[in-house]
Amino acid sequence: MPEPPPRARFNPYFNPQFNPQFNPKGNALLNPLFNPILNPQKNPKISQKFHRSWDPLFNALLNPRDNVTLDPKLTDRFSGLCRWSPDGELTGYVVNAPEKAVILLFDPDLEWTAYAVDNQRQGYNIFDLEGEWAGYILPSAGGYLNEFNLDADWVAIIM
Repeated sequence: MPEPPPRARFNPYFNPQFNPQFNPKGNALLNPLFNPILNPQKNPKISQKFHRSWDPLFNALLNPRDNVTLDPKLTDRFSGLCRWSPDGELTGYVVNAPEKAVILLFDPDLEWTAYAVDNQRQGYNIFDLEGEWAGYILPSAGGYLNEFNLDADWVAIIM
């Protein structure tokens, strides 16, 4: 079992509340609700609907239900990245898709829950399995990734 990040909730390298440069609530350039370049509803060039090759719901090669090499229950293609809550609880895993612009998100029971598409600005937009925009991922100060919901609440660290 991977180790949780050390005291992430109080660490400015992880916690965007302690580092406004990486906080979408304090930096509108990082927040897709205020920055249309990062918003897949306003910028079709970063939408999985525009790039069907980036959409696991459309492209069977990216879908772990169709491509067993992407299902962490059936293969060892696990990227090594885990999703941790700000309190250090394991919330899931990440699998890299063959298309570099896509990552697949799984819960702790290895059930596929979402996918993320490159926003072409060092982050990703997260979509649920209905294809609805559900959140986004941004780099953190520590070189890891922070996951946010659409209200810009910090919900996970990916490392």
